[in-house]
Amino acid sequence: MIKDLLVVIDNSINSDRFLQTALSLAERVGAHAEVAMLSPGPLASAKLAPLGSLYVPEDVLVEEERARMAVVRGSTAEFTCPVEVYGLHDDVAWIAHDLRLAHPLADLIVVGGPESWEVPWLRQRVLETLLLSTGTPLLVLPEERRLDPVRHAVLGWKPSREVNRAVHDLVSFAEPGATIELVIVDDDPEAAVRAHAAEVERHLVRHGFKTLLHVSPTGDWSSTGEMLVHHAIKQNADLLVIGGYAHSRVREVLLGGVTRTLLGEVRLPVLLSH
Repeated sequence: MIKDLLVVIDNSINSDRFLQTALSLAERVGAHAEVAMLSPGPLASAKLAPLGSLYVPEDVLVEEERARMAVVRGSTAEFTCPVEVYGLHDDVAWIAHDLRLAHPLADLIVVGGPESWEVPWLRQRVLETLLLSTGTPLLVLPEERRLDPVRHAVLGWKPSREVNRAVHDLVSFAEPGATIELVIVDDDPEAAVRAHAAEVERHLVRHGFKTLLHVSPTGDWSSTGEMLVHHAIKQNADLLVIGGYAHSRVREVLLGGVTRTLLGEVRLPVLLSH
């Protein structure tokens, strides 16, 4: 059961609409929401992050953060679920690390799409840091797409520890009796992959879910991530689920990777586990 949500935003007005969406989720599931508002040091341009920092006196930064936090707290007053708002401020290159050192503990971490952050680099850094360090599933929500009860989920499947973790998280996240579709993207999937997927299907059926198996070649898609998003939208799925960073982070950065594709463009709710 989801009873403790951590919602992470920056201190810009870009986060306003996403915050309403995230708190609507907390209200629907009866959860307590903690909102961590990150205030990075000022930059000459958001595109220069993590470089291009500007010097501003500390007292000015603190006052700006205090004023923004008051606005955020005011916008949460309409919700009936308990909401706590706290802030962190530091250089843009270090603030994600500060959040990790705070040892956030929650059932679910919720972060918005690129449009809800002023500094795209900081959002990417926060997502990678939280996913790799907290052991908590991470939900990425478009600002205008509320997460309804999950009755149909698409699971990007490949045999890995990360995807096994995603299966366990999905079991506790989906509605009883939901349909869970395992999607294998491979031009020539091996028999062993199919056999392992069948084992996962049996596990899900034992938990009361309906299962489907879909095997798709890469075709004309430039990435597996794009194919999974297209398929999930076509099937009108409530949620797309993957295991995040199955490869090393360095390899993901150099080669792209499904995780980075899905984090970069959010068209439906995406649940990532590591």
